[in-house]
Amino acid sequence: MLSAAYEQPEQYPDCARVEPRTNMFVMAALVTGHTRETVKVRNMSASGALVEGPTLPNPGTPCLLNRGEIALEAEVVWMKFGKAGLRFARRADVAQWLPSGRRSQSDVDDAVRQAKAAQAAPVPPHSRTVPPQAAPLFATELSREDVGQTAAAIEQLADQLAGDPDVVARYMTKLQSLDIAAQTLRKLAEQMP
Repeated sequence: MLSAAYEQPEQYPDCARVEPRTNMFVMAALVTGHTRETVKVRNMSASGALVEGPTLPNPGTPCLLNRGEIALEAEVVWMKFGKAGLRFARRADVAQWLPSGRRSQSDVDDAVRQAKAAQAAPVPPHSRTVPPQAAPLFATELSREDVGQTAAAIEQLADQLAGDPDVVARYMTKLQSLDIAAQTLRKLAEQMP
């Protein structure tokens, strides 16, 4: 099962992606004329967003996506399996919706790329001292499935914690970090042989 942030968008006639999306894990309220539902904003561009929630409005429904002091008028473009695509009435400042650290998935991707490049770089002979090694966590090499199962467990934990409004209010940034960790592990699993 792929994380929603990495699923390929289905083809919806009214929902063409023309801008890159920033992956995130942000709790917000989706307000329509009759309801107010808590949703997870999984990714966002200046013109739209992907949200997840148990009860979402039908396509064509005008709504308001709200988080704290920021709000965006939008319209539901599509809805399927607990996910909905929103088109904003005006351009969004995506950075405002990110956690306080302003870290996006592309920041994480860049950090992973830099770490891999550092590992692959040759070590100069004068700096070949061997630091003490911690005991290995696993006796055997990790497989793609091991990494994928770990990502699923982290994602499940984050989803369960996100279901408690008190936990969300107190630990929003930590929940977002769990989601980014799960997404990073899924990407790592995809790159493993």
